[in-house]
Amino acid sequence: MRLAQLKTNDQVLAEQLEDPEFRAEWERTALARALAIAVLRHRTERGLSQRKLAELLGWKQPAVARLELGEHNPSYDTLLEVAQKLGLELVLDITPRGMAGRWFTPRAVQGAIVEDIEMADGMRVAFGARPAARGSIRAAPRGRSRLAAG
Repeated sequence: MRLAQLKTNDQVLAEQLEDPEFRAEWERTALARALAIAVLRHRTERGLSQRKLAELLGWKQPAVARLELGEHNPSYDTLLEVAQKLGLELVLDITPRGMAGRWFTPRAVQGAIVEDIEMADGMRVAFGARPAARGSIRAAPRGRSRLAAG
């Protein structure tokens, strides 16, 4: 087989997404994959092992390995912990069918979008992660929760 005859990753994925079972699982784990990519990128850019990252998070190494597999959607508490302890700004944008996302676009946050998919039912899910700006993480006033650092 010649190199020119090989399929790209996008072509293989497009074929797999035609299978309803595969597509359902792909959509269900979109957030898990996106967070896995963000954490893996963060770890490798800093030359950290899974063990060292686990120390930073206050976790055990197998928990980091499971997170990086991207097979299980993270809880809200996990997202908060990863954002705070790693100094990451995380954005999850879920948009109903027929509406354009307005929180962020691929052009608006160059390099930050990790996953942006349109679901079979027309909904759009986008997840982005980037290092938080220095000094942008502040405690929320008492009695109020604060989802976005800034």
